Formats: sequence, C-alpha cells, structure tokens
Amino acid sequence: MKKSILKLIPGVVMITMFSYTVASQSFEGIIEFKKASATDTTKYIYFVKENKVRVDEIGSRSHEVEGTFMVNLDAKTMTSINYKRKLYMDQPSPSDPLIQGTCSVQKGQNVKMLQGYKCVDYVVTNNTEGTIITYWLADGQFAFFDKLLHQLNRKDKASVYFLQIPDVKNMFPMLSVQTDLTGKEISRLEVTKITKRVVDNAMYDIPKGYKKFEK
Repeated sequence: MKKSILKLIPGVVMITMFSYTVASQSFEGIIEFKKASATDTTKYIYFVKENKVRVDEIGSRSHEVEGTFMVNLDAKTMTSINYKRKLYMDQPSPSDPLIQGTCSVQKGQNVKMLQGYKCVDYVVTNNTEGTIITYWLADGQFAFFDKLLHQLNRKDKASVYFLQIPDVKNMFPMLSVQTDLTGKEISRLEVTKITKRVVDNAMYDIPKGYKKFEK
C-alpha cells in the first residue's frame, strides 16, 4: 500500500505544478484602450486579476472615471458603480445580441507587433449588415476576455463579431478597425498601454459610504 501511495505522489506533484504554471501564465495587470469614431473618443481601462475584471470608463470631456463595472467571471456577477450619486447596483447579463445575415471569418497571414505583442489579423465580414471588422489579435494569455464578452453581452459590433471568430479563448484584440463594405472607417478600438503587474484586491471593492440601489 505504501509503495502505491508513493508511486502516486510524483503524479500529484506534477499535476499541481502544471496547474500553478497555467494559472501563473494568465494575464494580470492593466489594459488601457480607446474607442474612436468620427464624433467621439472614449477611453477605457481594464484591471484584470484572476477571475475578476474591473472596467473603468473615462469621460472624453471630464477625463475622469465616470462609471465602473465590477465583473466576477466565475460567479458570473456584475456590479455597476455610479460615482456622481454614490450608488452601486447589481447588473444582470443582457440578452444575447442579434446578428442579421452571416459573419464570415478569414484568418490573414499578416503579422505586426503591437504593444510588445505579436498580433495576427482576422477579418470578419457581414454583407447583410454592411460591415467589415479587422482584428489584430495577440494570443496566449488573455483567457479572461472571451468570458468577459460573453458575460457583458455588449451590442457593439466589435464585441459581437469578435465572438464569431473560432478558437479565440486566449486572444485579445490589440486593435480592431470597423469599416463599411467600401472600406470607409466607422470606428476603431486600440490598446494604448498594457502593463503586467499585480493588481490590488481593493480595486474590486465598493467604495466606502456608497449605497446599494434597489429597483
């Protein structure tokens, strides 16, 4: 019996070490990006730590944090924070967005370095909606992003079309450019800074003195 147990120990150790290695390879840190259209530019910041993502929206005029979403990817919960009114509120996931027609996905052969990451282009085209989005995707560490988009269920085409790309569970778009079928640019999402660092757990706390808003 002792020999059998001893034989199992190396396997258990290897599994534990592998699990730790996979976890340590997941991205933790801060991702800053901006969404630009012909009429407006909005900045966002992701604070990513394990199963938690904080999303700050920076006002284009105020240049301050105007709203925050706290997302727990394991518990599948979301909490929004209103700083002006000093309130927070639980948020259910919205209904799935609808797509008219069919999205076709083509992986390109082009490679470029963005924010220190090697990125490959993917082009998603929907003729019915008259939209083409080109993504430059970094691969390998960003397992949180696919889960985040599924939970947020955002209606913007950059989010919806991204989820039409197969095998993107570890990818993150360092740049996406949306155009119409003639090639006229409509909007773009672009990472402006990405920082690997340990994120303080306090970043996911509700500010002191804030009250919960109940519908």
